[in-house]
Amino acid sequence: MTPQFEHFTIAKPAPLPAATILRLALQRESVRFCHWKSNHHLAEALAGKTDIDLFVAPADQAAFARVAVETGALKILSQPWGRYPNVEDWLLLDEATGNFLHLHVHYALMTGLKRVKHLQIPWENALLSHLRNDLSSDWPIPSAEMELLILLVRIWAKMPPWRRFVSPEIPSHIAKELDWLRHDANPEELIALSRELKLCIDQSSLLKLLKNEPAPSDDIIRVARELNRNMRTQYRMPWLVALAIAAVLNVRLMFAKAGRRMGRASQLGKTLPGGSMMIAFVGSDGSGKSTLTRDVQKWLRYKLDAHTFYMGSGDGGAGLFDILRRGIKGFVKSAGSRKKGSGGRNSKKTREANFFSKLVQLHQLVVMRHKLRLLRLARRMLKKGSVVITDRYPQGQFYGISDGPKLQDGRSFLWAARAELKLYEEASRLGPDLLLKLSIDPHTAHRRKPDHNLSVIERKCAIIDQLSFPQSRVVVIDAHQPYGDVLLRTKRTIWSALRRNQT
Repeated sequence: MTPQFEHFTIAKPAPLPAATILRLALQRESVRFCHWKSNHHLAEALAGKTDIDLFVAPADQAAFARVAVETGALKILSQPWGRYPNVEDWLLLDEATGNFLHLHVHYALMTGLKRVKHLQIPWENALLSHLRNDLSSDWPIPSAEMELLILLVRIWAKMPPWRRFVSPEIPSHIAKELDWLRHDANPEELIALSRELKLCIDQSSLLKLLKNEPAPSDDIIRVARELNRNMRTQYRMPWLVALAIAAVLNVRLMFAKAGRRMGRASQLGKTLPGGSMMIAFVGSDGSGKSTLTRDVQKWLRYKLDAHTFYMGSGDGGAGLFDILRRGIKGFVKSAGSRKKGSGGRNSKKTREANFFSKLVQLHQLVVMRHKLRLLRLARRMLKKGSVVITDRYPQGQFYGISDGPKLQDGRSFLWAARAELKLYEEASRLGPDLLLKLSIDPHTAHRRKPDHNLSVIERKCAIIDQLSFPQSRVVVIDAHQPYGDVLLRTKRTIWSALRRNQT
Protein backbone atom coordinates (compact mmCIF):
# COMPACT_ATOMS: atom_id res chain seq x y z
CA MET A 1 0.00 0.00 0.00
CA THR A 2 1.27 3.47 -0.84
CA PRO A 3 2.11 5.40 2.33
CA GLN A 4 -0.11 8.38 2.99
CA PHE A 5 0.95 11.84 4.07
CA GLU A 6 -1.19 14.65 5.41
CA HIS A 7 -0.20 18.34 5.40
CA PHE A 8 -0.20 20.46 8.52
CA THR A 9 -3.71 21.50 9.50
CA ILE A 10 -3.48 24.95 7.88
CA ALA A 11 -6.11 26.32 5.54
CA LYS A 12 -4.88 25.46 2.06
CA PRO A 13 -6.40 26.38 -1.29
CA ALA A 14 -8.24 23.56 -3.04
CA PRO A 15 -6.75 22.08 -6.22
CA LEU A 16 -8.20 23.47 -9.42
CA PRO A 17 -10.40 20.93 -11.22
CA ALA A 18 -7.92 20.87 -14.12
CA ALA A 19 -5.17 19.67 -11.76
CA THR A 20 -7.28 16.74 -10.61
CA ILE A 21 -8.29 15.89 -14.17
CA LEU A 22 -4.63 15.88 -15.22
CA ARG A 23 -3.56 13.65 -12.32
CA LEU A 24 -6.29 11.10 -12.98
CA ALA A 25 -5.52 11.04 -16.72
CA LEU A 26 -1.80 10.45 -16.06
CA GLN A 27 -2.53 7.68 -13.59
CA ARG A 28 -5.05 6.09 -15.96
CA GLU A 29 -2.36 5.95 -18.67
CA SER A 30 0.19 4.54 -16.19
CA VAL A 31 2.55 7.50 -16.59
CA ARG A 32 5.16 7.43 -13.82
CA PHE A 33 5.33 10.89 -12.29
CA CYS A 34 5.42 12.89 -9.06
CA HIS A 35 5.56 16.46 -7.84
CA TRP A 36 9.23 16.26 -6.99
CA LYS A 37 10.14 19.41 -5.07
CA SER A 38 8.72 22.28 -3.00
CA ASN A 39 5.85 20.13 -1.76
CA HIS A 40 5.52 22.42 1.22
CA HIS A 41 3.66 24.60 -1.33
CA LEU A 42 1.93 21.81 -3.26
CA ALA A 43 -1.55 23.15 -2.50
CA GLU A 44 -0.63 26.57 -3.90
CA ALA A 45 0.82 24.95 -7.03
CA LEU A 46 -2.31 22.88 -7.68
CA ALA A 47 -4.40 26.03 -7.17
CA GLY A 48 -2.47 27.82 -9.92
CA LYS A 49 -0.65 30.21 -7.57
CA THR A 50 2.82 28.86 -8.37
CA ASP A 51 4.43 26.35 -10.74
CA ILE A 52 3.70 22.62 -10.68
CA ASP A 53 7.11 20.93 -10.68
CA LEU A 54 6.61 17.48 -12.15
CA PHE A 55 9.14 14.75 -12.63
CA VAL A 56 8.13 12.29 -15.35
CA ALA A 57 10.01 9.09 -16.12
CA PRO A 58 12.00 9.71 -19.33
CA ALA A 59 10.51 6.57 -20.92
CA ASP A 60 7.02 8.06 -20.41
CA GLN A 61 7.74 11.42 -22.10
CA ALA A 62 5.62 10.68 -25.18
CA ALA A 63 2.77 9.34 -23.06
CA PHE A 64 2.85 12.46 -20.90
CA ALA A 65 2.73 14.73 -23.94
CA ARG A 66 -0.26 12.82 -25.32
CA VAL A 67 -2.16 13.09 -22.03
CA ALA A 68 -1.28 16.78 -21.65
CA VAL A 69 -2.65 17.60 -25.10
CA GLU A 70 -5.80 15.55 -24.49
CA THR A 71 -6.49 17.44 -21.26
CA GLY A 72 -6.14 20.79 -23.04
CA ALA A 73 -2.55 21.81 -22.27
CA LEU A 74 -0.28 23.67 -24.67
CA LYS A 75 3.47 23.22 -24.82
CA ILE A 76 5.23 26.59 -24.49
CA LEU A 77 8.84 27.65 -24.93
CA SER A 78 10.88 29.60 -22.38
CA GLN A 79 13.24 32.41 -23.29
CA PRO A 80 16.99 31.47 -23.34
CA TRP A 81 17.47 32.62 -19.73
CA GLY A 82 14.78 30.19 -18.53
CA ARG A 83 15.43 27.20 -20.79
CA TYR A 84 17.06 24.00 -19.52
CA PRO A 85 17.86 20.55 -20.97
CA ASN A 86 15.34 17.79 -20.28
CA VAL A 87 12.80 20.30 -19.00
CA GLU A 88 9.56 21.34 -20.73
CA ASP A 89 6.93 23.96 -20.00
CA TRP A 90 3.21 23.30 -20.47
CA LEU A 91 0.29 25.62 -19.83
CA LEU A 92 -3.16 24.32 -18.92
CA LEU A 93 -6.36 26.34 -18.56
CA ASP A 94 -8.78 25.50 -15.80
CA GLU A 95 -12.11 25.89 -17.59
CA ALA A 96 -14.05 26.41 -14.36
CA THR A 97 -12.09 29.42 -13.15
CA GLY A 98 -10.17 30.70 -16.17
CA ASN A 99 -6.90 30.36 -14.23
CA PHE A 100 -3.73 28.82 -15.62
CA LEU A 101 -1.69 25.88 -14.35
CA HIS A 102 1.96 26.09 -15.34
CA LEU A 103 3.50 22.63 -15.60
CA HIS A 104 7.28 22.67 -15.24
CA VAL A 105 7.99 19.14 -16.45
CA HIS A 106 11.37 17.52 -15.74
CA TYR A 107 12.62 14.36 -17.40
CA ALA A 108 15.79 14.68 -15.33
CA LEU A 109 16.36 16.15 -11.87
CA MET A 110 17.96 19.45 -12.89
CA THR A 111 19.18 22.00 -10.36
CA GLY A 112 22.03 24.45 -9.87
CA LEU A 113 22.84 28.06 -10.68
CA LYS A 114 19.99 30.26 -11.77
CA ARG A 115 19.66 30.49 -15.58
CA VAL A 116 21.93 27.45 -16.08
CA LYS A 117 21.06 24.44 -13.86
CA HIS A 118 24.55 22.98 -14.09
CA LEU A 119 23.80 19.84 -12.02
CA GLN A 120 21.74 16.76 -12.80
CA ILE A 121 20.94 14.75 -9.66
CA PRO A 122 21.23 11.04 -10.64
CA TRP A 123 18.39 9.76 -8.45
CA GLU A 124 15.53 9.46 -10.94
CA ASN A 125 14.86 5.76 -10.41
CA ALA A 126 15.22 6.02 -6.64
CA LEU A 127 12.82 8.97 -6.60
CA LEU A 128 10.06 6.96 -8.29
CA SER A 129 10.71 4.10 -5.85
CA HIS A 130 10.19 6.29 -2.77
CA LEU A 131 6.83 7.98 -3.21
CA ARG A 132 3.89 8.73 -0.95
CA ASN A 133 0.51 10.34 -1.57
CA ASP A 134 -0.51 13.75 -0.35
CA LEU A 135 -3.83 13.15 1.43
CA SER A 136 -5.31 16.56 0.67
CA SER A 137 -4.86 16.19 -3.12
CA ASP A 138 -3.85 12.53 -3.68
CA TRP A 139 -0.89 13.67 -5.78
CA PRO A 140 2.22 11.46 -5.63
CA ILE A 141 5.17 13.18 -3.93
CA PRO A 142 8.59 11.93 -2.73
CA SER A 143 9.02 10.45 0.71
CA ALA A 144 10.13 12.99 3.30
CA GLU A 145 13.60 11.40 3.39
CA MET A 146 14.05 11.55 -0.40
CA GLU A 147 12.81 15.12 -0.68
CA LEU A 148 15.00 16.18 2.23
CA LEU A 149 18.14 14.85 0.54
CA ILE A 150 17.16 16.49 -2.75
CA LEU A 151 16.58 19.81 -0.99
CA LEU A 152 19.97 19.63 0.74
CA VAL A 153 21.65 19.12 -2.63
CA ARG A 154 19.70 22.02 -4.11
CA ILE A 155 20.61 24.38 -1.27
CA TRP A 156 24.32 24.36 -2.11
CA ALA A 157 23.96 23.90 -5.88
CA LYS A 158 21.71 26.97 -6.18
CA MET A 159 23.69 29.20 -3.82
CA PRO A 160 25.19 32.22 -5.63
CA PRO A 161 29.02 32.37 -5.61
CA TRP A 162 29.22 35.59 -3.61
CA ARG A 163 27.14 34.00 -0.85
CA ARG A 164 29.15 30.77 -0.93
CA PHE A 165 32.41 32.57 -0.26
CA VAL A 166 31.29 35.50 1.90
CA SER A 167 28.47 34.34 4.18
CA PRO A 168 26.62 31.13 3.28
CA GLU A 169 23.01 31.56 4.28
CA ILE A 170 19.75 29.65 3.90
CA PRO A 171 16.79 31.74 2.69
CA SER A 172 13.88 31.87 5.11
CA HIS A 173 11.46 30.06 2.76
CA ILE A 174 13.97 27.22 2.34
CA ALA A 175 14.42 27.03 6.09
CA LYS A 176 10.65 26.59 6.52
CA GLU A 177 10.65 23.84 3.90
CA LEU A 178 13.55 22.12 5.69
CA ASP A 179 11.71 22.20 9.01
CA TRP A 180 8.60 20.80 7.33
CA LEU A 181 10.59 17.84 5.95
CA ARG A 182 12.67 17.29 9.10
CA HIS A 183 9.43 16.96 11.05
CA ASP A 184 8.33 13.95 8.95
CA ALA A 185 11.62 12.26 8.05
CA ASN A 186 12.39 8.98 9.80
CA PRO A 187 16.04 8.59 10.97
CA GLU A 188 16.34 4.89 10.12
CA GLU A 189 14.80 5.36 6.66
CA LEU A 190 17.03 8.37 5.99
CA ILE A 191 20.17 6.35 6.74
CA ALA A 192 18.90 3.42 4.67
CA LEU A 193 18.20 5.76 1.73
CA SER A 194 21.66 7.35 1.96
CA ARG A 195 23.17 3.86 1.72
CA GLU A 196 20.92 2.94 -1.20
CA LEU A 197 22.10 6.08 -3.01
CA LYS A 198 25.74 5.19 -2.12
CA LEU A 199 26.38 8.58 -0.55
CA CYS A 200 29.77 9.20 1.01
CA ILE A 201 28.61 11.25 3.97
CA ASP A 202 28.92 11.20 7.73
CA GLN A 203 25.68 9.56 8.86
CA SER A 204 25.81 11.27 12.23
CA SER A 205 25.69 14.64 10.45
CA LEU A 206 22.50 13.55 8.70
CA LEU A 207 20.89 12.32 11.89
CA LYS A 208 21.83 15.55 13.65
CA LEU A 209 19.58 17.44 11.23
CA LEU A 210 16.55 15.46 12.39
CA LYS A 211 16.69 16.48 16.02
CA ASN A 212 13.63 18.21 17.35
CA GLU A 213 15.29 21.59 17.85
CA PRO A 214 15.94 23.68 14.70
CA ALA A 215 19.16 22.53 13.06
CA PRO A 216 21.94 25.16 13.06
CA SER A 217 22.44 26.81 9.70
CA ASP A 218 26.14 25.87 9.69
CA ASP A 219 25.30 22.17 10.12
CA ILE A 220 22.80 22.29 7.26
CA ILE A 221 25.24 24.01 4.92
CA ARG A 222 28.01 21.57 5.88
CA VAL A 223 25.81 18.60 4.93
CA ALA A 224 24.63 20.33 1.75
CA ARG A 225 28.22 20.99 0.69
CA GLU A 226 29.20 17.39 1.43
CA LEU A 227 26.29 16.03 -0.61
CA ASN A 228 27.30 18.22 -3.54
CA ARG A 229 30.79 16.76 -3.42
CA ASN A 230 29.10 13.43 -4.16
CA MET A 231 27.67 15.02 -7.31
CA ARG A 232 30.86 16.33 -8.94
CA THR A 233 30.68 13.76 -11.73
CA GLN A 234 27.12 14.86 -12.54
CA TYR A 235 27.99 18.45 -13.53
CA ARG A 236 26.84 19.29 -17.04
CA MET A 237 29.73 21.75 -17.29
CA PRO A 238 32.49 23.15 -15.09
CA TRP A 239 31.17 25.48 -12.41
CA LEU A 240 33.15 28.48 -13.70
CA VAL A 241 31.74 27.94 -17.19
CA ALA A 242 28.25 27.82 -15.69
CA LEU A 243 28.94 31.13 -13.92
CA ALA A 244 30.01 32.76 -17.20
CA ILE A 245 26.94 31.49 -19.06
CA ALA A 246 24.67 32.67 -16.24
CA ALA A 247 26.25 36.13 -16.41
CA VAL A 248 25.65 36.36 -20.17
CA LEU A 249 22.03 35.25 -19.81
CA ASN A 250 21.45 37.76 -17.01
CA VAL A 251 22.74 40.54 -19.25
CA ARG A 252 20.42 39.43 -22.06
CA LEU A 253 17.48 39.47 -19.67
CA MET A 254 18.49 42.90 -18.36
CA PHE A 255 18.53 44.36 -21.89
CA ALA A 256 15.18 42.74 -22.72
CA LYS A 257 13.59 44.27 -19.62
CA ALA A 258 15.12 47.66 -20.40
CA GLY A 259 13.73 47.47 -23.92
CA ARG A 260 10.25 46.69 -22.56
CA ARG A 261 10.46 49.72 -20.23
CA MET A 262 11.43 51.90 -23.21
CA GLY A 263 8.33 50.79 -25.07
CA ARG A 264 9.95 48.23 -27.34
CA ALA A 265 8.24 44.94 -28.05
CA SER A 266 10.89 42.87 -26.26
CA GLN A 267 10.07 39.23 -25.65
CA LEU A 268 10.14 38.40 -21.94
CA GLY A 269 7.52 35.70 -21.46
CA LYS A 270 7.18 32.21 -22.84
CA THR A 271 6.19 31.74 -26.47
CA LEU A 272 4.14 29.32 -28.53
CA PRO A 273 6.46 27.17 -30.67
CA GLY A 274 3.94 26.73 -33.50
CA GLY A 275 3.39 30.48 -34.01
CA SER A 276 0.77 32.60 -32.34
CA MET A 277 -2.31 34.74 -32.99
CA MET A 278 -3.47 38.34 -33.21
CA ILE A 279 -6.61 38.88 -31.13
CA ALA A 280 -8.71 42.02 -31.62
CA PHE A 281 -11.50 43.44 -29.47
CA VAL A 282 -14.20 45.61 -31.05
CA GLY A 283 -17.29 47.07 -29.42
CA SER A 284 -19.17 50.27 -28.86
CA ASP A 285 -18.53 52.67 -26.01
CA GLY A 286 -19.75 51.06 -22.78
CA SER A 287 -19.15 47.49 -23.93
CA GLY A 288 -16.15 47.06 -21.60
CA LYS A 289 -13.67 46.76 -24.44
CA SER A 290 -10.68 48.51 -22.86
CA THR A 291 -11.16 46.88 -19.45
CA LEU A 292 -11.43 43.45 -21.04
CA THR A 293 -8.35 44.05 -23.18
CA ARG A 294 -6.33 45.05 -20.11
CA ASP A 295 -7.45 42.06 -18.05
CA VAL A 296 -6.85 39.59 -20.89
CA GLN A 297 -3.31 40.88 -21.31
CA LYS A 298 -2.70 40.50 -17.57
CA TRP A 299 -4.11 36.96 -17.69
CA LEU A 300 -1.95 35.92 -20.65
CA ARG A 301 1.16 37.56 -19.25
CA TYR A 302 1.05 35.21 -16.27
CA LYS A 303 3.34 33.03 -18.39
CA LEU A 304 3.04 33.96 -22.07
CA ASP A 305 4.70 36.79 -23.95
CA ALA A 306 1.72 39.04 -24.71
CA HIS A 307 1.58 42.58 -26.10
CA THR A 308 -1.31 45.02 -26.54
CA PHE A 309 -1.49 47.59 -29.35
CA TYR A 310 -4.05 50.38 -29.31
CA MET A 311 -5.76 50.85 -32.67
CA GLY A 312 -8.00 53.82 -31.82
CA SER A 313 -7.54 57.45 -32.79
CA GLY A 314 -6.32 58.51 -29.35
CA ASP A 315 -2.79 57.22 -29.95
CA GLY A 316 -1.74 59.01 -33.10
CA GLY A 317 1.96 58.35 -32.94
CA ALA A 318 2.40 61.44 -35.14
CA GLY A 319 4.85 63.34 -32.98
CA LEU A 320 5.66 66.87 -34.13
CA PHE A 321 3.12 66.61 -36.95
CA ASP A 322 0.35 66.28 -34.39
CA ILE A 323 1.49 69.50 -32.69
CA LEU A 324 1.46 71.27 -36.06
CA ARG A 325 -1.98 69.86 -36.78
CA ARG A 326 -3.43 71.42 -33.67
CA GLY A 327 -1.97 74.78 -34.65
CA ILE A 328 -3.48 74.58 -38.15
CA LYS A 329 -6.80 73.46 -36.70
CA GLY A 330 -6.88 76.63 -34.60
CA PHE A 331 -6.29 78.74 -37.71
CA VAL A 332 -9.11 76.95 -39.57
CA LYS A 333 -11.50 77.54 -36.70
CA SER A 334 -10.57 81.22 -36.66
CA ALA A 335 -11.06 81.52 -40.44
CA GLY A 336 -14.43 79.82 -40.15
CA SER A 337 -15.52 82.36 -37.57
CA ARG A 338 -14.54 85.24 -39.88
CA LYS A 339 -16.51 83.62 -42.72
CA LYS A 340 -19.63 83.48 -40.55
CA GLY A 341 -19.23 87.12 -39.56
CA SER A 342 -18.92 88.26 -43.21
CA GLY A 343 -22.29 86.81 -44.16
CA GLY A 344 -20.85 83.73 -45.85
CA ARG A 345 -19.21 85.51 -48.82
CA ASN A 346 -16.78 83.35 -50.83
CA SER A 347 -13.71 85.32 -49.89
CA LYS A 348 -10.06 84.44 -50.24
CA LYS A 349 -9.97 83.73 -46.50
CA THR A 350 -12.80 81.22 -46.91
CA ARG A 351 -10.98 79.37 -49.68
CA GLU A 352 -7.88 79.26 -47.50
CA ALA A 353 -9.96 77.88 -44.64
CA ASN A 354 -11.32 75.11 -46.89
CA PHE A 355 -7.82 74.27 -48.05
CA PHE A 356 -6.42 74.17 -44.53
CA SER A 357 -9.43 72.20 -43.34
CA LYS A 358 -8.50 69.46 -45.81
CA LEU A 359 -4.84 69.86 -45.01
CA VAL A 360 -5.36 69.36 -41.31
CA GLN A 361 -7.08 66.02 -41.97
CA LEU A 362 -3.88 64.64 -43.46
CA HIS A 363 -2.76 63.74 -39.95
CA GLN A 364 -5.11 60.75 -40.32
CA LEU A 365 -2.65 59.28 -42.84
CA VAL A 366 0.14 59.64 -40.30
CA VAL A 367 -2.00 57.97 -37.64
CA MET A 368 -2.93 55.11 -39.94
CA ARG A 369 0.65 54.56 -41.06
CA HIS A 370 1.62 54.36 -37.39
CA LYS A 371 -1.03 51.68 -36.86
CA LEU A 372 0.25 49.75 -39.86
CA ARG A 373 3.79 49.83 -38.47
CA LEU A 374 2.40 48.29 -35.28
CA LEU A 375 0.47 45.65 -37.22
CA ARG A 376 3.53 44.71 -39.28
CA LEU A 377 5.53 44.44 -36.06
CA ALA A 378 2.73 42.31 -34.61
CA ARG A 379 2.95 39.89 -37.54
CA ARG A 380 6.71 39.50 -37.00
CA MET A 381 6.14 38.87 -33.31
CA LEU A 382 3.47 36.27 -34.02
CA LYS A 383 5.99 34.27 -36.02
CA LYS A 384 8.23 34.27 -32.95
CA GLY A 385 5.40 32.94 -30.78
CA SER A 386 4.20 36.08 -28.97
CA VAL A 387 0.49 36.78 -28.52
CA VAL A 388 -0.70 40.18 -29.78
CA ILE A 389 -3.90 41.85 -28.58
CA THR A 390 -5.39 44.94 -30.20
CA ASP A 391 -7.80 47.28 -28.50
CA ARG A 392 -10.09 48.10 -31.52
CA TYR A 393 -9.18 47.39 -35.15
CA PRO A 394 -9.31 49.46 -38.37
CA GLN A 395 -12.36 48.69 -40.53
CA GLY A 396 -13.12 49.94 -44.04
CA GLN A 397 -16.90 49.45 -44.16
CA PHE A 398 -18.15 52.58 -42.40
CA TYR A 399 -16.55 55.98 -42.95
CA GLY A 400 -15.80 58.52 -40.22
CA ILE A 401 -16.81 56.39 -37.22
CA SER A 402 -15.87 53.22 -35.32
CA ASP A 403 -12.24 53.22 -36.49
CA GLY A 404 -13.26 53.63 -40.13
CA PRO A 405 -11.58 55.81 -42.82
CA LYS A 406 -11.63 59.53 -41.99
CA LEU A 407 -10.70 61.15 -45.32
CA GLN A 408 -13.55 59.97 -47.53
CA ASP A 409 -16.66 61.83 -48.81
CA GLY A 410 -14.76 65.03 -49.63
CA ARG A 411 -13.23 65.52 -46.19
CA SER A 412 -9.75 65.80 -47.69
CA PHE A 413 -7.89 65.78 -50.98
CA LEU A 414 -8.78 63.07 -53.51
CA TRP A 415 -5.25 61.66 -53.55
CA ALA A 416 -5.30 61.45 -49.74
CA ALA A 417 -8.63 59.61 -49.76
CA ARG A 418 -7.22 57.04 -52.20
CA ALA A 419 -4.04 56.62 -50.13
CA GLU A 420 -6.10 56.11 -46.99
CA LEU A 421 -8.18 53.31 -48.53
CA LYS A 422 -4.99 51.50 -49.55
CA LEU A 423 -3.75 51.69 -45.97
CA TYR A 424 -7.02 50.23 -44.69
CA GLU A 425 -6.80 47.44 -47.26
CA GLU A 426 -3.36 46.52 -45.94
CA ALA A 427 -4.69 46.55 -42.37
CA SER A 428 -7.39 44.13 -43.45
CA ARG A 429 -4.80 41.78 -44.92
CA LEU A 430 -2.64 41.89 -41.80
CA GLY A 431 -5.26 40.55 -39.45
CA PRO A 432 -6.61 39.88 -36.92
CA ASP A 433 -6.74 36.09 -36.61
CA LEU A 434 -9.43 36.14 -33.92
CA LEU A 435 -11.87 39.05 -33.61
CA LEU A 436 -14.05 39.28 -30.53
CA LYS A 437 -17.19 41.39 -31.01
CA LEU A 438 -18.61 42.70 -27.76
CA SER A 439 -22.34 42.80 -28.34
CA ILE A 440 -24.43 45.13 -26.14
CA ASP A 441 -27.70 47.04 -26.47
CA PRO A 442 -27.40 50.87 -26.65
CA HIS A 443 -29.32 51.57 -23.44
CA THR A 444 -27.12 49.27 -21.34
CA ALA A 445 -24.02 50.84 -22.89
CA HIS A 446 -25.38 54.33 -22.19
CA ARG A 447 -26.01 53.46 -18.54
CA ARG A 448 -22.34 52.53 -18.29
CA LYS A 449 -21.25 55.67 -20.18
CA PRO A 450 -23.85 58.31 -19.25
CA ASP A 451 -21.60 61.15 -20.47
CA HIS A 452 -21.80 59.81 -24.07
CA ASN A 453 -24.48 60.74 -26.59
CA LEU A 454 -27.14 58.00 -26.79
CA SER A 455 -27.74 58.44 -30.52
CA VAL A 456 -24.01 58.03 -31.22
CA ILE A 457 -23.91 54.90 -29.07
CA GLU A 458 -26.95 53.53 -30.94
CA ARG A 459 -25.20 54.06 -34.26
CA LYS A 460 -21.98 52.45 -33.03
CA CYS A 461 -23.85 49.41 -31.67
CA ALA A 462 -25.54 48.98 -35.06
CA ILE A 463 -22.20 49.28 -36.84
CA ILE A 464 -20.53 46.68 -34.60
CA ASP A 465 -23.33 44.23 -35.36
CA GLN A 466 -22.87 44.76 -39.12
CA LEU A 467 -19.07 44.73 -39.26
CA SER A 468 -17.60 41.79 -41.12
CA PHE A 469 -13.98 40.64 -41.07
CA PRO A 470 -13.81 37.87 -43.68
CA GLN A 471 -10.09 37.33 -43.02
CA SER A 472 -10.72 36.59 -39.33
CA ARG A 473 -12.50 34.11 -37.13
CA VAL A 474 -15.22 36.22 -35.50
CA VAL A 475 -16.76 35.33 -32.13
CA VAL A 476 -19.59 37.37 -30.61
CA ILE A 477 -19.34 37.89 -26.85
CA ASP A 478 -22.51 38.89 -24.99
CA ALA A 479 -21.32 41.98 -23.08
CA HIS A 480 -24.66 42.37 -21.23
CA GLN A 481 -23.61 39.65 -18.80
CA PRO A 482 -21.83 40.35 -15.49
CA TYR A 483 -18.22 41.25 -16.16
CA GLY A 484 -16.84 38.09 -14.51
CA ASP A 485 -18.89 35.92 -16.88
CA VAL A 486 -17.78 37.97 -19.89
CA LEU A 487 -14.12 37.65 -18.90
CA LEU A 488 -14.40 33.88 -18.35
CA ARG A 489 -16.13 33.35 -21.71
CA THR A 490 -13.42 35.45 -23.37
CA LYS A 491 -10.62 33.44 -21.75
CA ARG A 492 -12.16 30.14 -22.86
CA THR A 493 -12.62 31.44 -26.40
CA ILE A 494 -9.04 32.67 -26.68
CA TRP A 495 -7.56 29.49 -25.21
CA SER A 496 -9.60 27.34 -27.56
CA ALA A 497 -8.37 29.40 -30.52
CA LEU A 498 -4.73 29.20 -29.38
CA ARG A 499 -4.99 25.43 -29.03
CA ARG A 500 -6.57 25.10 -32.46
CA ASN A 501 -3.82 27.28 -33.92
CA GLN A 502 -1.12 24.91 -32.57
CA THR A 503 -2.56 21.74 -34.11
